[in-house]
Amino acid sequence: MAIPTTVTFDGLAKSDALEACVLEHVARLERLAADILTCRTVISLDEHRHHQGNRFSVQVRLTMRGHEIEASSGPLVDGRYEDPYVAVNDAFEALRRRIEDQVRRRRGDVKTHARRPSPE
Repeated sequence: MAIPTTVTFDGLAKSDALEACVLEHVARLERLAADILTCRTVISLDEHRHHQGNRFSVQVRLTMRGHEIEASSGPLVDGRYEDPYVAVNDAFEALRRRIEDQVRRRRGDVKTHARRPSPE
């Protein structure tokens, strides 16, 4: 089942290739959790520089049954996010880790520490 996905471009022209990249990442996330309801992605042009590269940021908001998970990648000083594909990859990698954590919590695989008795 395909996850309903919305891709919004803020400050830059729509790119079919970039949108296809996002849809590919969303399809991979479907294997992690079957109860993903929607995914909204915003790709923004943060800075428009003529002599140096433009910097992009990506915000992803995913809705699962009972939870909403967000991840983003913002502009870095080192210029990694001058390529929008790198920003998309990093945002979806962070989202993947958060989904895995949520699935572990739901299954009960997360260890809980026993409370220490209070000294009296």
